[in-house]
Amino acid sequence: MKAVDTTNSIGIRSLIKIFSKNTEMQMPEKTGYKVLALIAVLGIMIPCTLVVGYISFVMTEALIEAENPGGGLLFEMQILSAFSMIFGILIIFSVMFFSSDREHFVTLPIPTHHLMMAKFFYAYMAESLMEFVVLLAAFIGYFIAVGKNLGMAACLNPVSIIASLAGIFLIPLVPMIYSAIFSILLMAALSRVKSTKVFYRLSTLFLLIFAGLFLLSLRGIGEINMENYVESLGSGNNLMLKTLNIVFFPVPWLSDAISDGSIVWLLLSLLGNVALLAILYFLGKALYQKGLYTAASLGSAKKADIKKGDITDASQFKASLMKELRVILRTKAFSGNCAYINALWPVGAFLLFHFTKGKGTIADFVYMYQAGKERAEMIMLVVIVSIAFIATALNSLASTAFTREGQHLSLIKFIPVPFETQLYAKAFVSFMFTYPMLVITDIIICVYLKAPIYMCVFYAIVMLLAHIISMVIGILMDSTSPYVEWDDEYSALRGNLNTFFNMAIMIVLSIVMIGLGVLMYELLKLPIGTFYIVILVILTGVMIRMVIAGKKKIIRNMENLCNS
Repeated sequence: MKAVDTTNSIGIRSLIKIFSKNTEMQMPEKTGYKVLALIAVLGIMIPCTLVVGYISFVMTEALIEAENPGGGLLFEMQILSAFSMIFGILIIFSVMFFSSDREHFVTLPIPTHHLMMAKFFYAYMAESLMEFVVLLAAFIGYFIAVGKNLGMAACLNPVSIIASLAGIFLIPLVPMIYSAIFSILLMAALSRVKSTKVFYRLSTLFLLIFAGLFLLSLRGIGEINMENYVESLGSGNNLMLKTLNIVFFPVPWLSDAISDGSIVWLLLSLLGNVALLAILYFLGKALYQKGLYTAASLGSAKKADIKKGDITDASQFKASLMKELRVILRTKAFSGNCAYINALWPVGAFLLFHFTKGKGTIADFVYMYQAGKERAEMIMLVVIVSIAFIATALNSLASTAFTREGQHLSLIKFIPVPFETQLYAKAFVSFMFTYPMLVITDIIICVYLKAPIYMCVFYAIVMLLAHIISMVIGILMDSTSPYVEWDDEYSALRGNLNTFFNMAIMIVLSIVMIGLGVLMYELLKLPIGTFYIVILVILTGVMIRMVIAGKKKIIRNMENLCNS
């Protein structure tokens, strides 16, 4: 390894480069992957930025009328800050204390606080790349609205532009600093507790606090809709925004710098970030090494804690399935991001219909569906199929089927279980965590739509077909080029390009379904029954083809992985 200068900040920069090169999946040199990368950009990143930019534009226009043009932008920045902390705290914790390179670096003549800062900035950059793009889109939407309604002079204020450019990088920084500070303090405390469960539950605690604040912020706004909520932001009476402004205090200063063009607020925001970084630096200098010792002792204790019931005789399939379940459920990164995330679909469906019941676009759609409008039925079928495609890709259970093996991937060759049986176990894990949640989502939607039972059953069938297609594609991609050189489980998820590409493919397939619906119903004027039959036949044919040909290809890939 190249010598690292540890006498100044050059050492930290060198370490960041090492982490970046060693902990991200490299793009395979295959034309197919380059095409998938283009699809991912066109199908995920660009639509996401356009949606965020449009939301920012609409909110800013609405709040300009309330004489608070920066209110919408402030709300977006604070929401992003809150979610960065909720989902970033476990990532920072894992990267700083439980990455596999810990034992290698602590033996080198590197100040531990330099190592800590390098890990922090690496995690910050790796986790915030998509957020940078989202923030850029939000700022563009804001400036377009300001220029349209307040004139180009307000839009082109140089201080506002500089502050927004700085905000792209500063908004994700504060929550990540808080996460790192929590990590260091709690690892120092865990030296006596000898358990990381307290820390892992913090993410859930923060999520519950955030959800509670959101629900409390709905009180006093009258009828729950977007117009009233935006009005509460403009008036400054939104409880959640007030709380977040205190917690992430540099953010409102930056918002004022952008909306007022004030260099004073910009400097205050920069000083706030510098002060928090200084606190992190000196706290790490005092406590990080102690935390590394605690992490080492906790890791040893965890390895020694093998319960007698963990080793039992079982059938080959059952043993393989139990191995997959243990890896997923006993690993916080996999359990939260792969297993439990599926509950968001039924919960989201319930909240969507419950809180919009009797008003707005959703109410109009429910009325159209119940009135037997074929256009509503066509839209509903497309939505159902798209949910199944995207939900399967989003949980990444299929697209990390082999990545989860990590550097022990070769064990799939040496354990006395046929490749086919191991493949079935990996597929069944994806099925058991995903499809039941899709069925519950289907039932919730059908209850609110008052759809006939036979339609609910039909939706469940097409969901199953779409789920299997998405699952096979994900496993196939991961077996072709798994990402096994990861340092921690969060890197396995974050750095795995197969998950990103699988999502892109599913978005494209969803767009194809939408296009087919528009073609058959809107242009060819075919009856809705024909559309149902065509979708069912297409999904069934593709599913059978994927299962037969995909299984053969995946098993060949497993053989190649073991022989390479």
